[in-house]
Amino acid sequence: MNLLMNITADAQIHKVDCATEEEVDNFEDDPTVGPELDPMRPYLNSSKHTRWNYELSELFVDHFQEEQDLVFTKEYRVMVADMFLDRLSRLSRMWREHHTLTQLMQENKAQRTKKIARRNTRRVDVSILYVNILHSDDVLQALQ
Repeated sequence: MNLLMNITADAQIHKVDCATEEEVDNFEDDPTVGPELDPMRPYLNSSKHTRWNYELSELFVDHFQEEQDLVFTKEYRVMVADMFLDRLSRLSRMWREHHTLTQLMQENKAQRTKKIARRNTRRVDVSILYVNILHSDDVLQALQ
């Protein structure tokens, strides 16, 4: 999915040239001018699913089947399309956040995220140290 949007990581979602509201509205009136996969231009300006993104999900399912040399049942098609739309919702939230937050707000959020990551890393490191101490030969011999 990222490859089709010409990004390598979710954090680059703000670089995606997404469909405009005008294109989405035109597609509602004339379904012959819809989305394409190369490049994939989802409509990210809203958290609501749009007909544009539903069509894009169908194109993605077809592409995925062809690329992986698979044949999906109707249930699997629906499941993959739903997974696509769920992922698009998460990416849409990131895209909108990037485009609505000021630079200072984005930097503050990044600092909070790093702080939480460091805290969690320290907790994991301490837990691993504790487990290693408990399982060391010296401790086991002292307990016997």
